[in-house]
Amino acid sequence: MKKYISLFSFMALFFVGMQFSAAQSSDRQQSAESIAKQKTLELHNLVTLTGEQQSGIFKVLVDAEQNMGELMKRDATDNLRQEGIKTVNSRITEGYKKILTPSQYEIYEASLKAKK
Repeated sequence: MKKYISLFSFMALFFVGMQFSAAQSSDRQQSAESIAKQKTLELHNLVTLTGEQQSGIFKVLVDAEQNMGELMKRDATDNLRQEGIKTVNSRITEGYKKILTPSQYEIYEASLKAKK
């Protein structure tokens, strides 16, 4: 139990540190990793993720952000870009469903509906 508390504390400090560094470099283009860290922290604040869940969500989001970055370089009217965005979003959804508990996923979906 003590290990998990230590790990959780370390990860929380890590994410807080990333917030400060992201705020200082807001004028620069953010990397896929920094965007994924930010989104992971937002999700953690919403549904309180475990250490393993944070790691899994981070990996899903890094992959998605890297793919999305490449897709955004294409012309907005390109069909490949539009299909690619749909594919990336479906991968994120699948990853979240595998990693989050059903109750956490319901909270996440409710927050998405509230944002719309």
